[in-house]
Amino acid sequence: MLHTRTIREAAAWFKSQDPQTCLTETAIRTLLRSGRVPCVRVGKKYLVTIEALEAYLSGGETVPAPSENVSRKVWRIE
Repeated sequence: MLHTRTIREAAAWFKSQDPQTCLTETAIRTLLRSGRVPCVRVGKKYLVTIEALEAYLSGGETVPAPSENVSRKVWRIE
C-alpha cells in the first residue's frame, strides 16, 4: 500500500522518523517540481508517496506516480 501525503505531511512524517533530518518542505517541493520524484498534482496541492521519497533518498529506482497507470480525461465545458 502506498502512503500518499501532501508536501507538509511528508515533511512532518520524515521529521517524526528522524528529528535531525534536513529534509524540509522546500526541499521536497523542489524535488517534486523538478521531476526527480514522481508526484500527482491535485488542484494546487502536490501529492507524493513516502515510498517515492525514500527511494529517491536511498539512490534507488523511484516508484511510479499513482496516476501514471491511469489515462487522463480532459473535460471540456461547452
